Amino acid sequence: MSKIRILSDQLTNKIAAGEVVERPASMVKELVENSIDAGATEIIIILRNGGKTLCEVVDNGEGMSKDDLLLAFERYATSKIHSAEDLSCIKSLGFRGEALASIASVARVSAISTLRGENVGYRLNIEGGNFRSIEPFAPKEGTTISVKNLFFNMPGRRKFLKSKEVEFRHIVTVIKKFSMIYPHIRFMLIHEDREVLSLRTENLKSRIGNLFSKEYIQNLVPFNYERGGISATGFIGNLNLVRATYGEQYFYVNNRFITDRLMNHAITAGFSSLISRGEYPFYCIHLSIPPERVDVNVHPRKMEVKFVDQDLVYRFLKESTADALKSIKNSIPDLPSFNPEHYYSPQPITFREKPQKPGPDFEQAPVNIENSTFPDANFQKTSAHRIVTPVVEQEGLNLHFSRKADQDLWKERADRFSSRNTLQREEDIKYFSPQVKVYQIHNKYLISQVKSGMVIIDQHVAHERILYEEALDSMQKNHWRAQQLLFPQVVELSLDDFSIILEILPYLEKLGFRLKEFGKNTVAVEAVPAGMKWGDEGKVIKNIIDYYREYGEKDTDIQHKVAASYACKAAIKAGDKLTEEEMQNLVDRLFATRDPYFCPHGRPIIVNMTLNEIDNRFERS
Repeated sequence: MSKIRILSDQLTNKIAAGEVVERPASMVKELVENSIDAGATEIIIILRNGGKTLCEVVDNGEGMSKDDLLLAFERYATSKIHSAEDLSCIKSLGFRGEALASIASVARVSAISTLRGENVGYRLNIEGGNFRSIEPFAPKEGTTISVKNLFFNMPGRRKFLKSKEVEFRHIVTVIKKFSMIYPHIRFMLIHEDREVLSLRTENLKSRIGNLFSKEYIQNLVPFNYERGGISATGFIGNLNLVRATYGEQYFYVNNRFITDRLMNHAITAGFSSLISRGEYPFYCIHLSIPPERVDVNVHPRKMEVKFVDQDLVYRFLKESTADALKSIKNSIPDLPSFNPEHYYSPQPITFREKPQKPGPDFEQAPVNIENSTFPDANFQKTSAHRIVTPVVEQEGLNLHFSRKADQDLWKERADRFSSRNTLQREEDIKYFSPQVKVYQIHNKYLISQVKSGMVIIDQHVAHERILYEEALDSMQKNHWRAQQLLFPQVVELSLDDFSIILEILPYLEKLGFRLKEFGKNTVAVEAVPAGMKWGDEGKVIKNIIDYYREYGEKDTDIQHKVAASYACKAAIKAGDKLTEEEMQNLVDRLFATRDPYFCPHGRPIIVNMTLNEIDNRFERS
């Protein structure tokens, strides 16, 4: 018997489904593409269990006749192309005729469609690739395709699907991509019988504001360029919209979302002099190019393209982005003006008391503010009940640390550090004595002399380690004390950011955050963890979301994810000036942690340079 055999249609469809249908989001992508190609002006997506149990796409397109409805689910059946020449000039989103056949082979599918102008519709039922029935149905404009129990006949594939929250966010990402390039189409998303997204017909700028937040509208830069038969339109964001994670970059070619690393690099290269490594700008750019100069048939999911004049397109995008950024004045975010007199004033500083609203998480600790003096106006004296702030005309860095050091802990800390044998000699413990000075260099590192040489501490990762362990202890044992905000800060989020907040909210509350829903995709921050800087609540929340989105699926323990996210984004930063008392407090709290030598991500906190190493650098014998 021959070893080589021809596979059955059912098996080939399931194999094709592995490329086309990776998860519910990829299924939504294929169905929405068909609706757009059918001329729909309104598309409704209905989901249950993140699309795993039910995914229904309803449109008001031109619909199909009975014969077309039957043919639509056959493999390689399409109305988009008719000859080989059509492949070199593709204008539609779909053209291969594989999507519906692949979806029907791994799910239970019901399709209802009425051809425009007809007075009768039809319903088709397919289960696992097997035809069940087709029958007349009440006429309804457009097409409705319901996909139930995805991968019901492939349990090996189904078990690799993520939680409904994760799958839901992937679907939201897909809808965002379509809705931004088709602002003239109305989109509605319903999940678990709750309307979570409703977009009316509007222009692109308003669509971006409705998808993300109103903050985006004020920070968008128009992008409109044309050269050599190529045009690019859309918006780029100024530096106020820079995020810490990749994901808000939208690049389209002939109304098709594309993931092209080279072209994305061309756009971000225009920001090279404005942003640092690890920061990503926002942009939504649509490239229009003659269809014969681009090949869209190079990727199974049609996510990549090839250009005939790749270098020309690259230079066009890079130069256009750089020109757009030069032509505006608001590309740099607002920064507070710096006046040295406010930071190094020779006049005595007067303190005033800011009473906060008492709550169950606050201790009634008395605060004596009479005759209070500090060497730096940026330092805040804190307690669990009151905050004392220097009266200055301009706001400084406003840095402080909670849980001031107890002098009785110096010996215990020295013993712990000596037992770890990190430095070369036991005499180096003198470094941790309050009598030895600690200095800050470049507002970034703390440096001090020890018996065997010198040590350097990175202030950001040191504070990160402190906050990380305190956050873990708070979530595992008891709630961290919160400090109530006098005026809650309202933070407007995108739909997927809001979904992440709902997922991690119980852990944020254990840290001391108090969040309440305040309208659609909006939260009000009523309290923050004790010791955290005021004024950055919204920024810290968004940074935690960014960090969680980037690293969330790489760590199985959600508590560690949230704790690391909070610690990284709430810690003091390189560039923050510290007072002598703050530096000493930071060192004390660092060596009270379980592991003061590495941050939660594995980066070193302390660098020890021996006297011999220093002598060698100066070529001393």
